[in-house]
Amino acid sequence: MGNGLRLRVTRNKDHKPKTRKGNQIMKNRNNQFKPTTGLLIPLLLTCFAAAFISAPTPAAAGEMVPFNGTVSGYVESQSGTECEPSTHVINFGHANQLGAFTGTAEFFPRPCEPDPNLCENNIPYTGTFDWFAANGDEIYGTFEGYLCPTETPGVYDNHETAEVTGGTGRFANATGHFELGGQLDFTTIPPSFVLPWEGVISSVGSRRR
Repeated sequence: MGNGLRLRVTRNKDHKPKTRKGNQIMKNRNNQFKPTTGLLIPLLLTCFAAAFISAPTPAAAGEMVPFNGTVSGYVESQSGTECEPSTHVINFGHANQLGAFTGTAEFFPRPCEPDPNLCENNIPYTGTFDWFAANGDEIYGTFEGYLCPTETPGVYDNHETAEVTGGTGRFANATGHFELGGQLDFTTIPPSFVLPWEGVISSVGSRRR
């Protein structure tokens, strides 16, 4: 078939087939960007940890805040015996978180049972308090402490701790703790006192009566 069509394939001089060495170079390049499992897991954990650290922490419910103030008052009535008197006390004062307040306390001194580990001739006591803010919101709790006589007869230094155990309005379910100093004066008629304190109380709610 002298006139048959023949296809002649010519090799381009500039074209060179990929060699095994060239293929290996490309494979190595790809491997450089392929993270291994051992590297990827620590990297992800680090990212998660950074996210948690940088995220703002919400205030915890019932977070404690400063609770400072002064309570004054006087003895309104007394019953019981000489060694176990029961005293009804009128309270009034001012405190942050509470504002101006009024209320009452039940005071149970034990003058016949001094604590030998405290000051000489001390008078231990316990009691309860019930205070009301100007808008009617209430806090209540317990207290205990002891009185130490001063150089002035009938005047005692006060050493007291109190616990807030509840309340109403913005103080519903309140808790807290505060320490009171000041003095009690049994020479006045009726006996009176001024007791500053410092402590903490659970953060005030927004509900109002």
